[in-house]
Amino acid sequence: MPFTIWPDSVTRDYDALKSLDGDGHRHVPETPRHGLLSLLTYPRQRYSHRRQVSLSRLRTRKAFCSASAILLFTIVGYLLLSLPLPSIRETPSQTKPTPDPQDELTTVPLGKSTARFNREFFWWEQFPTLHGFFRGHNTIVPLDEYLPEQQHVQEDPLHLNSTSTTVPPLTQVHLPLSDTFQPCYLDEQREILPPPISAYQGLPQGFPAPLLGSQDELGFEPVCYDRVNRFASYGYGFTKAQGGLGIELKGDNAGLNSVLGRDFTKVQWNDAQQRCLSTNRHNLTSRTAFVIRTWHSYQYTEHDILMLRAIVSELALSSGGQYTVHFLIHVQDESLPIWTSQTVYDQVLRESLPPEFHGMGTLWSVPQMMTVYPPPFPDSIVNFSGGEIYEAYRSLHFPFQHFATNHPEYDYFWHWEMDIRVTGHYQQLLHQIATWADEQPQHLAWERASRFFVPSLFNNSYAEYAQAVAEDVRSSGKDPISGPQLAQETLLDVPEQVDTDSSGAITDLITLDPLFDPSKSRWAFRDDITGYHVEKNGDNRPPTRAALITASRLSRRLLVLMHNETYLNKHTMFPEMYPASIALHYGLKAVYAPLPVYFDRDWPADHANEIFNNAPVGSEGQDAGMDHGNGFFHGPGGSVFGPGEHVFRGSTYYSNAMFAGYLWRRWLGRENRNGEIAWELGKGGGRMCLPMMVLHPIKSE
Repeated sequence: MPFTIWPDSVTRDYDALKSLDGDGHRHVPETPRHGLLSLLTYPRQRYSHRRQVSLSRLRTRKAFCSASAILLFTIVGYLLLSLPLPSIRETPSQTKPTPDPQDELTTVPLGKSTARFNREFFWWEQFPTLHGFFRGHNTIVPLDEYLPEQQHVQEDPLHLNSTSTTVPPLTQVHLPLSDTFQPCYLDEQREILPPPISAYQGLPQGFPAPLLGSQDELGFEPVCYDRVNRFASYGYGFTKAQGGLGIELKGDNAGLNSVLGRDFTKVQWNDAQQRCLSTNRHNLTSRTAFVIRTWHSYQYTEHDILMLRAIVSELALSSGGQYTVHFLIHVQDESLPIWTSQTVYDQVLRESLPPEFHGMGTLWSVPQMMTVYPPPFPDSIVNFSGGEIYEAYRSLHFPFQHFATNHPEYDYFWHWEMDIRVTGHYQQLLHQIATWADEQPQHLAWERASRFFVPSLFNNSYAEYAQAVAEDVRSSGKDPISGPQLAQETLLDVPEQVDTDSSGAITDLITLDPLFDPSKSRWAFRDDITGYHVEKNGDNRPPTRAALITASRLSRRLLVLMHNETYLNKHTMFPEMYPASIALHYGLKAVYAPLPVYFDRDWPADHANEIFNNAPVGSEGQDAGMDHGNGFFHGPGGSVFGPGEHVFRGSTYYSNAMFAGYLWRRWLGRENRNGEIAWELGKGGGRMCLPMMVLHPIKSE
């Protein structure tokens, strides 16, 4: 769907699209593709319509335009002589850029930006927009007939404008359960089972393929989920009198009446997950805490409650107690003495969660963390944020480490955020990610994890990608990362942890973004490193890795090591850097799971590799001036993580991924500012159907 990104639209993405065509999208004429960029007459947003200049008529109008220009310049020059000159004290920030009137007809060179539409316009915004995300469940085809939108030719032989009147059959989502699994119930009377989740086999024809990561590689089922069969069982679409959430549904909601509604207001989720654990404890070889980070004054919306019901039901209950859901709640009012008064603690905790989730929270505060990790701490190399060491922004891992030391019953801990949404079944998501990570060999694991997996570059084969990484390491002449990366005498003892999956190596860290080396990058927090006695010239800087967005799975021994390093050695780093760096220092196994990340535009794969992985710039990029040092767009040792993060705006997973929020709301049927509901009920072919996706950030629903 064509759109214009605005700097202030992180939470108002895709707002106020002007002219719509018949499919609910703004029409953008595209020229045939030549090279990496297509010349698009890009639509404006919120601005009056301007006629597009016909390139075929430019020559015939050249003489007239030249004469008119001479006359115009003469008049303007005369007028300017009568006006006062601008003050020499005027700063660039006070002067808005003046775009060339013909600029929207020109191609912005690769790697460049220009002043356009009263904002900074980037080259990647010219890539062809992908429309297939918004096709409905009436367009679903089996996988052997499916072709992603990026592979369609101009003639459109698949007739993507047509839809079927037959909705494909639903199938219940497959869950990995042991033969000894005992069913768990929502109620104490053991009468109400967790709602089953159904999905459609196949995908809407022309649904785009992910630019980064892979559904197939992680083993997600080849299905897609619509909003009714995914969330109605948790109260979506039902009134509050029916025990639902009272969210009004618009658009195509056929089949809602066939979904069994339940009154979840009477469910006590903590009691349910504890009963489930008690029933299946003897079958469990490993347990995982799913820890959701929140704060005591957080206002839980109906959509938040919908998500949380799904999380507890699908992780704690559907897994037979393998997962237990916790809320790690930041008490931001530091005057509340939660660490000294049990009465105050209980009252704040009770007021911090919706009633159905009572009993699942753990409070923490900055004053409490100061008692757990007493001051003083040495200065960091560079405290870019300017905040105190105990502030959540700089030390989000402090309460997480402390939580792990107080819960020895868990082998692993997922760290999750309230603004993440998942379209598919939570247990399948986490099980497949963990299974895949455990199967990865530790040899060259750090090297494979340092880059995004761009599947179209490797015939959609991660094995080919892994082979390419191995070849790169061999040709570089550098030794691969193996074993501890700090001197043994500086390291603490590694806590014991049983290898519960018998894979041969515990996977200590699983991230959903690459583990990059920040030391030579332009990431703002690369030097927020404390306690390592680094010289002012950078000598003695410890090796570091970072994975941005803190959603990740950590082993118990990694978290205990982090705790001990902080408590005993006063070591800490910025939250996205500390877990990966401790794993690196101790030679632990860390894996980047290639989460499928979708983009709203058709990025050429080679160019995506140059930008997202800082691969050597090709000839076309060289000609465009993309070489910013030693043949790399981000310079030698550079990274996309830093000032170049604007390239993620059109994606489904990153801190500034504007497309994620729009896609989520439209899938829910909550987006109708530009005729989306009419499109869904008409040419769109019904409500949308999305494969397994992790979407972040979702700031409004």
